[in-house]
Amino acid sequence: GEDGAVLIDWRADLTEASDELVVTHGGLPLDACARLRAAAEPTPVTFTRVPLGADYYTHKNLGFAASSGDVVAFVDGDCTPCTGWLASLTAPILAGEAEVSAGPTAYPPGAASAVGTAIDFPLLPSPLADGAVQNFFANNVAFARNVFDARRYPVIEGMFHGQCQVLALGLHDAGIVVRLADGARLEHAWPEGARAILAMRLLRGADTRAMVPHLVRAFAPRLEPVLGDLGPWPALALLGARTLRGGREVMRDEAPIASRAVGALFLLGTFLVDAAGALAQRRVHE
Repeated sequence: GEDGAVLIDWRADLTEASDELVVTHGGLPLDACARLRAAAEPTPVTFTRVPLGADYYTHKNLGFAASSGDVVAFVDGDCTPCTGWLASLTAPILAGEAEVSAGPTAYPPGAASAVGTAIDFPLLPSPLADGAVQNFFANNVAFARNVFDARRYPVIEGMFHGQCQVLALGLHDAGIVVRLADGARLEHAWPEGARAILAMRLLRGADTRAMVPHLVRAFAPRLEPVLGDLGPWPALALLGARTLRGGREVMRDEAPIASRAVGALFLLGTFLVDAAGALAQRRVHE
């Protein structure tokens, strides 16, 4: 986990389905390491310290480099996997049905959960195969070792958490199917405090604009010269489409009217802050 807050609520998965656990960190205390070793027994734990200030995907790449398994699964320290998470996530790869598998990620239950999940963690159907998805999130994905080793998460200047989506585009272009492991669900904690939520939303908005060239090259390369001259407008259009998708979740929700109203306000506020992040992309990353 990037912040060292590693959760091992899936010890049964570890002892039954894995050979090793790699924990990346920026400086975990020795007593925390000892507790983690004890919690993971009999699975051996490798602690990999990353350079100070290393970004999220550097943690992932260095953690992979410290592992040795034929199948490698990724999870974050602020996520709580369901029972059987690891076995479900790795099953399609171990059965030879896929080389990459992804599980659903959701925010904790609450008034804004359905909307927040639809906005931040959508898994889009893939045209490559039934039961496949076109994208994944780095907090809930597994790879056959040779597939990830040949690619890894790219280093992209001026991007916060979009590199997993860029890698997914590359896999799709190569015809590599990402199988949906629907049983491998995990719960992603909300950022702690209003300041952290604001920062995350601004960064996600900036990432949407940074993703536009990658999406255009993947799906509409002939439009690249035109869309490249439109500044933030393609990103704002994407944010608008995402807001409409979130709105459908609000309408579909069977929660009380008050809860749906909270969801609608969250959706509107999210669009406005994300749009500000897209408009001020360079300033946000600085």
